[in-house]
Amino acid sequence: MSGRKADKKQGDTGERGGSAKHSDQKGSRLPDKVIGGKYVRLLEKQLKQLRDASAHGNRRLFLDEVFVAYLLAFFNPVVRSLRTLEDLSQTPQAQKHLSTPKICRSTLSDFNQCVDPDRLAPIMDALRRRLSIRQAEHGRTADDLTSVLKRTVAVDGTFLHAVADVSWAMANTNNHNAVRYRARLDAHVNVSTWLPEALVVPDPGQSESASAIQHIQPGRIYLYDRGYMRFELLAAHYPEPVGSRIDATSEPQSHFVIRFKPVGSNSSELSDAADRPLSDDDRAAGVTGDRIGCFRSSIARRKGLHDVSLREVVVEFEDQGEQKTLRLMTNLMDVPARTIAMLYRYRWQVELFFRWFKTFGNFGHLICHSREGVLAHLYVSIIGMLLMYLHTGYRPSKYLFVMLSQVAAGGATLEDIMPILRERERQSAVARASAARRRAKKKAQG
Repeated sequence: MSGRKADKKQGDTGERGGSAKHSDQKGSRLPDKVIGGKYVRLLEKQLKQLRDASAHGNRRLFLDEVFVAYLLAFFNPVVRSLRTLEDLSQTPQAQKHLSTPKICRSTLSDFNQCVDPDRLAPIMDALRRRLSIRQAEHGRTADDLTSVLKRTVAVDGTFLHAVADVSWAMANTNNHNAVRYRARLDAHVNVSTWLPEALVVPDPGQSESASAIQHIQPGRIYLYDRGYMRFELLAAHYPEPVGSRIDATSEPQSHFVIRFKPVGSNSSELSDAADRPLSDDDRAAGVTGDRIGCFRSSIARRKGLHDVSLREVVVEFEDQGEQKTLRLMTNLMDVPARTIAMLYRYRWQVELFFRWFKTFGNFGHLICHSREGVLAHLYVSIIGMLLMYLHTGYRPSKYLFVMLSQVAAGGATLEDIMPILRERERQSAVARASAARRRAKKKAQG
């Protein structure tokens, strides 16, 4: 890729976008010391397809340049704005990988208004395929729960701080009556790999459940919090209804476990419910009820769910000395009730993902004003996560990110950090095992 040149006739012109002369001298190159040589070759074909002009006035900027700049920013946690990204693009470290002498923040802002983020999707797909192959090659014999988790996706939304002139941001008032502007990001995170299967910046005013409906894939098990409690969402997991009703005998295309509010107000009760027996293992997992019935409300009838059998699993647990109850609805009929309870606990993975993403993925706030620019930046960050996973063999974590940031900054080599990462992973595994033993001992004593 170092030999790739920009077209002189359609290259960047002017200081803001970089000069055609400079682009002819060298092409943009991926930071192979972080990504790894074999993954540079994997991305080379995909990256060449991004070399396409996005015009604004008489200046042009190329998506491959923006991709490389955002990827460099991903591994430099202090780069948290377009201004600092402009500064980074001029450093000797960045100039090794860019074919433009400078990426101005105003040019990049204009570029983000017209970029097509979906053009980055093939890169993510190629890396996901490579990761799936690698996991299959190093896979171990899985138990039933592990097999289920591979198909399980946690779904939730989070808010990112935004400036007032982001037209699709939502205004809300906090406890001090101060108006804040925030933009929502919805994520579908695989709980087994901790990698997102979908990242969505929803349309203005679009609800979380409406956004989730558009990204349901066959063969998955989706975990939803009670904010997604809508009959439209439940119905979307089934084949298209015949007439106005879903065929009660048809198998669902995908499954769900969703937390429902207690019965009352806008939360319906299952009708004609039949109790299922609980095992000792179910009770040990906190399950106090397991039954199958149908929703018979007028809303359920309008959404086609009137005759569809659903399962209600009730779980009681203690949280900071307070006894709480979870009411879970699911269309998983062939697994024990305790598995339903365990599955819902994995919904916390999406919360951990948001925490990691905001803290270490440079997404504590938005640096773009357009939805397209935000999605492009998101996609590059996910590509960075996939590369971290492939290159080191370890699931992305704050420790891995910090050490790879040192590699990107030239403070260490990959060979230097791998022993440190292995020891950190060993210590983390020991800590998790110790915590599990303490929980089991406490439960046995209680």
